[in-house]
Amino acid sequence: MSTNAQRFHIVLSRAKVGKRLYSSEVLKLKRNPNLDKIYTGEKQNFSKVPFKKEKIEDIIKEVKFEYYYFSEGKNNKYKDIPLNIAIIKESELPPYKQVDEKLHFSVLENDLKIISTNKNNSVCSIGLYVKCGSRYEEINDKVNEQGMSVMIENMAFHSTAHLSHLRTIKSLEKIGANVSCNAFREHMVYTCECLKEYLPVVTNLLIGNVLFPRFLSWEMKNNVNRLNVMRKKLFENIEMYITELLHNTAWHNNTLGNKLYVCESSVENYKSENIRNFMLKHFSPKNMTLIGVNVDHDELTKWTSRAFQDYVSIPYTNQKEITPKYTGGFISVEDKNIKKTNIAIAYETKGGWKSSDMITLTVLQTLMGGGGSFSTGGPGKGMYSRLFLNVLNNYNFIESCMAFSTQHSDTGLFGLYFTGEPSNTLDIINAMALEFQKMNKVTDEELNRAKKSLKSFMWMSLEYKSILMEDLARQMMILNRILSGKELCDAIDAVTKDDINRVVRLFIKSKPTVVVYGNINHAPHYDEICKILG
Repeated sequence: MSTNAQRFHIVLSRAKVGKRLYSSEVLKLKRNPNLDKIYTGEKQNFSKVPFKKEKIEDIIKEVKFEYYYFSEGKNNKYKDIPLNIAIIKESELPPYKQVDEKLHFSVLENDLKIISTNKNNSVCSIGLYVKCGSRYEEINDKVNEQGMSVMIENMAFHSTAHLSHLRTIKSLEKIGANVSCNAFREHMVYTCECLKEYLPVVTNLLIGNVLFPRFLSWEMKNNVNRLNVMRKKLFENIEMYITELLHNTAWHNNTLGNKLYVCESSVENYKSENIRNFMLKHFSPKNMTLIGVNVDHDELTKWTSRAFQDYVSIPYTNQKEITPKYTGGFISVEDKNIKKTNIAIAYETKGGWKSSDMITLTVLQTLMGGGGSFSTGGPGKGMYSRLFLNVLNNYNFIESCMAFSTQHSDTGLFGLYFTGEPSNTLDIINAMALEFQKMNKVTDEELNRAKKSLKSFMWMSLEYKSILMEDLARQMMILNRILSGKELCDAIDAVTKDDINRVVRLFIKSKPTVVVYGNINHAPHYDEICKILG
């Protein structure tokens, strides 16, 4: 055993004196009323937008785009002008107009919510979010919907009732738009990014792809192999695969534990009728939220309303959501191509997004931090985070470590993820146990540093259109309201040491979820790991 490991075992044996804090002491700490008040504030008001009957000829005149005609390229009159000479005179520029960046809210007759903000950028982004994902896939003796969300993702932006797959791709290429569709555990999202002037085109194209997909047999046959490629890519990405294994183990065979890929045995269900039946259960407008960034709200609302005008909406069925049943447990997966041992240990955090504890957990995650052994210093690198100071600076057998917080609508996971030498697997687990046991003891300096770091990271992240869209959609779909940046900062500032103490003492009482991946030759039994964790 290395000198570091020997010193570590001495420290751990002393730390175990206080482990009964989690198991026997009654939880007397109360919730922070200030934090709860900020997190559960007033809901936004939505302006109702009725459908209007319009002539198709008048609508077409507003769209300066021809789907079925592609002209030859024209000569660029500016091609011989060097870059150091302005092509537009300053006097020709329109006067500057202050843009109102506040959020705008509307709801159509069919209950589709529309939220937008305009940051005066020339490139706009829109995203249609659907409350539908692997969590809602029904898997039992009567029906097998495993992988349906990923199958829908695989068929996105193919032939619709209005455009063929080729015409869809050519139209997007002509305007230089970037589109994508992604399936997650609790939602799906169709996104598009393009120049502002093409908003009418992409709005109709995106919504038409969601409402009127054809699922042609030859198109499905041609891309069925992509389901296997997507699964293989997931397995090859270590961090993504470990996240998948954590969910599969934490909620074994239910809801959030459903696999976010198509199993080999489910590929045979890749049929149009199966996908349509799944969409009929979840793709009603009431389950959708449209987000626009750098768009004019009235324009976005107008074209969205037109896209849904003659659509016979899928009736909304108030399906009872199954409460995730946390099981915890252990799984080890050997990969002979991986020389290191990857270990993730997590606990259930009840409440998820719907609890203000999510703010406290995010502060705690920032406080714990982490990184790799080859990280170099510099502003914002987190060199003063607890895992950097306590772990990476002391134990040469640990290559990387990080704290993670994965929160869903009503539950989540908080844990540690370490990578190190296989021969020191037991030492790594002991190091993780020690950090869990000390997690509820936080200094004022640590807490203040974590708060400032988190607020800085939050504001920088919200400058990205994709992250801003995701944040707005997730808050609206789960909380039915949106917290502003100031409210989030106030909530972060309201977190106290007692809040962190309380949430740690709560989640540490649950059964641990343990994943060991890579070289597992020295992995101990789950019972031994639980004994070390206390």
